[in-house]
Amino acid sequence: MIALFKMFGRQVETASLQVAEQQSIKVLFIGNSYTYFNDLPWLTQQLAESVKEAKTLKTEMVVVAGATLNSHWKRGEALKLIKAKHWDYVVLQEQSILPITNPQEMYEYASLFDAEIKRVNSQTVFYLTWARQNQSETQKILTDSYMSIAQKLNAKVAPVGIVWQNIREANSQLSLYTSDGSHPSPIGSYVAACVFYTTFYGNSPVGLSPRIYSSNSSTPKESNRIELESLSQTDAQMIQNLVDNILRKI
Repeated sequence: MIALFKMFGRQVETASLQVAEQQSIKVLFIGNSYTYFNDLPWLTQQLAESVKEAKTLKTEMVVVAGATLNSHWKRGEALKLIKAKHWDYVVLQEQSILPITNPQEMYEYASLFDAEIKRVNSQTVFYLTWARQNQSETQKILTDSYMSIAQKLNAKVAPVGIVWQNIREANSQLSLYTSDGSHPSPIGSYVAACVFYTTFYGNSPVGLSPRIYSSNSSTPKESNRIELESLSQTDAQMIQNLVDNILRKI
């Protein structure tokens, strides 16, 4: 009787885990500071929570400052984590200028990662990043590099850099960069989070919360959080509409 009870208990536990799996979207981010600045994965989770998505977003990241996909591959930590858990999506972010200076290297290691991602029945998402503030002419090269490898591998693209470019043209007063002209400000990361939200859920970002909090200040009471930015309704709608329009065309 005890043995039967234990067996039944394990079956219930397994069933509960399966239900939990079905009620969440699990994403692994592999990248560098463009991912961990302002904790982009966490920001994306907060946007999903703000509209009470039925499936919760669960994220982890393997990030190293300045890392390339080549260096991530050789370190081995990212590959181990890909194999260790079931992911719905694995996000690949190349070092910011490598798609411009050495797209062949990017393609080589993107392909190696993609093969392993497919092997565990997950889906690759390429994090198409942005041109540096004083080098806007390089956005086309970045875009072409990411779109080319994504098409070759039949992978998804989160076109963050394309959206950034459109926002800069629509409202140059919105500060997407930090003072170094490379890394994302809280607003820049918010834009990226809107793109990833739409990429993962397939839903329009219109109506998402315009408030941006620090990931180190998350508490049960919203009033206790540290707010990094609170976009005006006009700016939030402009960002969200641009994300919606651009992702419908990708």
